[in-house]
Amino acid sequence: MVTAFRPGPRADDGPGDLLGHACALVRLCARDAMIAATLLALVVVGVTAQLAAGRTGVLALVSLTVVGAAFSVAASCVLRARRTLVTALGAVRGRTGAPLDPGVPWTPFALGTALDNGVRDVELRRLLAAAHRCCELSWQAVNWAVITSGLCLLWTALAGSAG
Repeated sequence: MVTAFRPGPRADDGPGDLLGHACALVRLCARDAMIAATLLALVVVGVTAQLAAGRTGVLALVSLTVVGAAFSVAASCVLRARRTLVTALGAVRGRTGAPLDPGVPWTPFALGTALDNGVRDVELRRLLAAAHRCCELSWQAVNWAVITSGLCLLWTALAGSAG
């Protein structure tokens, strides 16, 4: 189930709690992004099938731009969520000097020296803020994907009645 409410950390949370909270948010973000991507894939299949049938009128083709606009907003939210997370992880890597596996940008290896507690907490809070931003973007992507699906159904009805 998709949820819009994602509570933030408490003031007395330790580093492990902050990291666990950020990981939970990233999992929710990924789930929401997959839901949005699935809905958008269904829209693409539906529009492609309708266009392949060749029964669309001029009005239906013109109104397809509304579906396309909503589709592009939803897709951009999914892409911005991913880019936000990858950028935040890259910035943490750059500030802490932690090498990362280039094939998987969020799998850090052990550091040669331990981070100062203050630096670690600041970096964890930055990651948590980025995770919250990603969740907001992925939630917006789900909302726009649902809107796109509804518009696609209306467009299909319009295209079917025009043909």
